[in-house]
Amino acid sequence: MHWRILFNKCLSLTILMFILFFFGSCINICENEIIKIENSPDEKYKAIAFIRTCGATTSFSPQVSILNKNDRFSNRNKGNIFIGNKSKEIDIHWEDNSNFVVHHNNTNEDIFTQINKYENVNIKFIFYND
Repeated sequence: MHWRILFNKCLSLTILMFILFFFGSCINICENEIIKIENSPDEKYKAIAFIRTCGATTSFSPQVSILNKNDRFSNRNKGNIFIGNKSKEIDIHWEDNSNFVVHHNNTNEDIFTQINKYENVNIKFIFYND
């Protein structure tokens, strides 16, 4: 008889943990503050420079995404070409349809992602020191 009670308690606890995990993973505590949006000259792409924060225990993260013109951007998006750390400084601009520039002040140890090409766009990163 005792094993049934123990089994039911374990089953209930397992179900509860699954529900908490499932719904907890749906909650997004991160926010993206858009700094600048730049359309490519041919308007095929849009580039978004933003600062991502994910709560009080994380630092500011300057990030950049290049998306197709009609793609949506939300707080769930992370940077797909640049992710830095511990800074609120980021700037972007298009030189032409196939050349894009990211200006940042992150040192190498504070850069998590730095992609040099997105589809047919070459990406150049320029470090500047305040």
